[in-house]
Amino acid sequence: MLCHESGLDNILGDALMVDDVRYYLYGDSAYMLRSWLQTAYDGVLSPSQMEHNNSMKVPRTAVEWGFKDVKQTCSYLDFPRRLRIREGPVGILYKVGALVRNLRCCVYGGPTSACFKCPPPSLEQYLGINL
Repeated sequence: MLCHESGLDNILGDALMVDDVRYYLYGDSAYMLRSWLQTAYDGVLSPSQMEHNNSMKVPRTAVEWGFKDVKQTCSYLDFPRRLRIREGPVGILYKVGALVRNLRCCVYGGPTSACFKCPPPSLEQYLGINL
């Protein structure tokens, strides 16, 4: 849902083509495959497919840390009994939790940015404002 709402689906195909080189995002198998969105191979795998899956384990795990961190930062999101669809604004609560976590990462950094040796943006950059 967040992926669809972001509108990225409409721009990433062109945005990930740089100097005639196709780059792609590596995503969860729940997303529909695109030329710019790939997932792990499954089924009977060739040696090169197994090697590819193994090479993506660390980056995939690092991205999953973000979901864990949202729950840790906003502990209310870690109580499934309280977060039932149609009994409260579950989607909005998660979006707010993710925003709070991202803001915290802008200020203090986080394990994902450390793993990829990529510093987080400043609060001004993240929010798109000039202070």
